[in-house]
Amino acid sequence: MKAPAWLEGKRLAPGLRVIKTGMAVTLCLFLSYTLPFGQPFTSAIAAAVMMGKSIDVSLRTARDGTVGTLLGAAVGLLFSLWDPGNAGLCGIGVILTLYLCVMLHLERGTLLAEVAFFAVTLMPPGGPYWLHALTCAADALLGILVALAVNLIVMPHHYAGEVRENYQTLCAVAAQALHAARAGAPAPCKELAGQTEKLSQSIQAYVSERRLLRGSDEEIFRISCKLTQFREFAQELGNVQLLLSPENGRIPDEEREIIRRYHMARLEALAVACLPSKEERERKGTSMAKE
Repeated sequence: MKAPAWLEGKRLAPGLRVIKTGMAVTLCLFLSYTLPFGQPFTSAIAAAVMMGKSIDVSLRTARDGTVGTLLGAAVGLLFSLWDPGNAGLCGIGVILTLYLCVMLHLERGTLLAEVAFFAVTLMPPGGPYWLHALTCAADALLGILVALAVNLIVMPHHYAGEVRENYQTLCAVAAQALHAARAGAPAPCKELAGQTEKLSQSIQAYVSERRLLRGSDEEIFRISCKLTQFREFAQELGNVQLLLSPENGRIPDEEREIIRRYHMARLEALAVACLPSKEERERKGTSMAKE
């Protein structure tokens, strides 16, 4: 059965982050039902919100989420003691909670701070308001801890592996483009430029990680040094492709061939600098076989 047109080219299987979010929520609900906590709803939301793409993102999000949870619960307790469930006071409380999060640079914790505030102010308490606020905060913290634990244990994402994968894909696209340029055929210029930027973004994400969570800086540094050469490679490839355009038909064939040889020589030189040599590929294959 053929997939609909709007689904073509899209990955239908759920990503690992989606699966881990479901695992974290299930574990949160199980613990909430087992432990004497009153709000499994809060812990499930916290787990879903706090599931980060990588370990470093999860740690930063957990830090902001923890402070935001305590802040939202405290503000919620203050307004509940004043007039519980008052619509106007809830609006003012949300403004105050978000303002404090911004002032404390808790950008990743604003959503969970709001959840904690609403849990305290809108959910019916089963006892004193201070105990209700403490219970809501404990439920949210449980969700944060479970999400962090699942992300750390279940196939944790590392940007070093993403950088290597994007680099290998970029090398394959560049080799394909070089082969097409040698044959005088259309080359995947847009794909090459897009993959170059994708590699650049993954390197920036790797650098933003905490040093303890990173892998081999030396290897990633060598790859990052090739980014400028890959961009020059894409520019020279574009120059070669322009010579194939019908708009340049007015250029004499002899002059066109001289220009093409110049840009092809530049392209070949950049390919030597960018693409891994045969010895590097063999060495990489040997190290992967040992692993």
